[in-house]
Amino acid sequence: MEKDIRIERIASIEVFEKCTELFMEAFKSAPWNDNWTKETAKALLTCYYNTPQFMGWVAISANRIIGCGAGNVEPHYNGEIFYLRELFVSIESQKAGVGKRLMAALKADLQLMDIKTIILFTGKTIFDFYTRSGFKKMDEIVMMIYSDNNS
Repeated sequence: MEKDIRIERIASIEVFEKCTELFMEAFKSAPWNDNWTKETAKALLTCYYNTPQFMGWVAISANRIIGCGAGNVEPHYNGEIFYLRELFVSIESQKAGVGKRLMAALKADLQLMDIKTIILFTGKTIFDFYTRSGFKKMDEIVMMIYSDNNS
């Protein structure tokens, strides 16, 4: 487990933009093997930051961001829901408890705000991380996609 990690709320777009390289690094490797460019990764993170009621956290060790979790709060008929858009950890810090610490911090902050529900979409390859964090598969929801992109 990583030592001397602190979790901080993201307080500015500048802090969130510092996560761009980390985002690209985390998702270029297996199981995702994504081809993010610096421009597309920064555009996505900026989009998330500009979402109403954005909330994000960074894990910092030795003055370096090694993990990030971000999403937004949305109203719902039975209370507000937090949509976790991204949770990612540097390759060298994965499987060291950083993601678990980020998840605990965001859950604690949301609990203080009386937000009791977190929803996320994830690939089957990392499903176990989220089930160990207390998440359950929603049988009544199906994720669907339409794309005229031939790739």
